[in-house]
Amino acid sequence: MKLDIQTILVVLLANVWATAVALPLLMGWRVSPAARLFQAGMAAHAASWAFFLVAPRLHDRALTSVALGLMALSFALLGSALQHWLGPRPGGRSMRGLMWALVAAVPIVYALAYPSYPVRVGLSNALFALQMLLVCVALASPAPQASWRWRGLVLASFVALGVVTVWRGVLGAFFTEAYPFYRATHPVNVTAVFINHVALSLCTLGLLAAWREEAERELRRQAQTDGLTGLLNRQAFLERAHTALAHAWRYDETLTLLMLDIDHFKRINDQHGHAAGDAALKTVAQGLRACTRGGDLVCRYGGEEFCVLLSRATAADALRFDERLRAWLVKLADETGAARIDYSAGIAVRQPDDRTMDELLLRADTALYRAKADGRGRVAGTPAAGQKELTFDLAL
Repeated sequence: MKLDIQTILVVLLANVWATAVALPLLMGWRVSPAARLFQAGMAAHAASWAFFLVAPRLHDRALTSVALGLMALSFALLGSALQHWLGPRPGGRSMRGLMWALVAAVPIVYALAYPSYPVRVGLSNALFALQMLLVCVALASPAPQASWRWRGLVLASFVALGVVTVWRGVLGAFFTEAYPFYRATHPVNVTAVFINHVALSLCTLGLLAAWREEAERELRRQAQTDGLTGLLNRQAFLERAHTALAHAWRYDETLTLLMLDIDHFKRINDQHGHAAGDAALKTVAQGLRACTRGGDLVCRYGGEEFCVLLSRATAADALRFDERLRAWLVKLADETGAARIDYSAGIAVRQPDDRTMDELLLRADTALYRAKADGRGRVAGTPAAGQKELTFDLAL
């Protein structure tokens, strides 16, 4: 069957434009930065093919250079979207810089080399192949948060595109008589156009799967976090805390729970409005994140109450944490001129017979109310695991 390259390219253009228009309609406009980059990349890809097909009838050198620049832009935008979906990449900053440098280099090199067909075809395809290689490296590098299903689909598509791109570049640069112009009906050219069709469809499916994975991950995050402070919510905290307690019990490790409550929170809301109360909650959450370690759990337990589960920590460690947090809040108030935020806290250390978080929470809550009853702005609790319930009050 004899194939007309121009007809195939027109069909490809229709496919690309249909995809570019359908994506915002399907995904919506209020999407994540990665999804917007994906949409923009497909739009640049569609514009590229439109310029490419009209270039011979208007001004081939200028419009084809623009078309190739838009094509390079589409790959760069896709690479940026992948950075969001895959997470940090090895050498990510250098790879991004090279990818965007190629966006400028491709049209300039093509325009300057235009008088020599072998040179412009060889160089432009080599630069595109380099962009595709960068995308393949990003996809092949470890990415625990991203599924191999969609990554493998997109990776296979770009490997195939890279192979035919290099093949076509070598053919045009060194075997020009077999491939004397872009629309020549050569088996490599026909194969490349068909792979463009297939790769476009597969990449679109794969990147839609990446977007769905991102959306599902965000839904899980929202289900586990407090909407105002960004900390774990009560349910998520308890689930993880039970696991941490079971681990501490099994390996006989220390574990300390600190429950704190912002002092005079109702007064803040009544005198300054709920916006001030929300700001106080966010400030305390920020301080908690700044003062905890990687293995600790922090949550907004409810209202103006927060919980901190300190792994492998004694009561003395909890007191030092309390001092750091209070000092952090004082320093922030001094630097910003805002009113100081104070709190009361209760500490409960894991006892040998503690099997559920309910026991620690009850003791920490009892200690918290003792601290508030004794004048607020202080901490009370049990000093060490295995000892009787003792009380210490430190006004800090």
